[in-house]
Amino acid sequence: MLAALYQDGEILVVDKPAGLATQPGAGIKVSLVEAVERDFGFRPFLVHRLDRDTAGCIIVARDSRAASKWTEMIAGRELGKFYRAVVAGRPTGESGKLVSAVKVRGNEKRSEAFWRHVGDLGTSIPAGGVEGSVEPGAARAFSLLELELGTGRTHQLRLQLAEAGHPILGDDAHGDFALNKELRRTLGLRRLLLLSARLVLPGGRVVEASVPQHFADFLARFPGAPAVLEGPRRGGRAGA
Repeated sequence: MLAALYQDGEILVVDKPAGLATQPGAGIKVSLVEAVERDFGFRPFLVHRLDRDTAGCIIVARDSRAASKWTEMIAGRELGKFYRAVVAGRPTGESGKLVSAVKVRGNEKRSEAFWRHVGDLGTSIPAGGVEGSVEPGAARAFSLLELELGTGRTHQLRLQLAEAGHPILGDDAHGDFALNKELRRTLGLRRLLLLSARLVLPGGRVVEASVPQHFADFLARFPGAPAVLEGPRRGGRAGA
């Protein structure tokens, strides 16, 4: 059953699990739309979308009027959408901005996102993975980042971080395929380490997702790794 993070007369914020598609489509038996109808008794209208493999906060509306209102508020950046991701490498500095062109239906669109370094996971893959120890020389640096979208293009964060040389771990569409294979073999990582972590709604209400098990399990392999979530924070850019 889906968990409700917040609800009122217009919207419902759901804690979407990784692997659940947002909307119906070919080959999809159950999507978020059917799951909300099953668990909450109404057919939802989508306000925004998350990739199938991305877990966390997603807003659905109770009717078309509310859907239009909240879609416009997102487009006008009247609410904050913050993500957490584990990426390869260590970006220079403590915060910054990603700006690039992302293809949308064949056309390149200017896209921007803000990032903030949350912490390091250490400089090497720990020994004792699911299939034994890692061979010497397998040293890697990973970072936990907080991200805020400035624009909302399809797969934007995944594309921009890969382009910047810091692909999200577990991203088998745009990431470092050899590294993902290594992490799958040594640490059992089989899901994308991207979380729609927090929403800051108009008026300042903070809505926060739960920590997915695959996120918690991965970070637990690294002694001293930062927490996936730091507790609710108010608005403001991830790079601020």
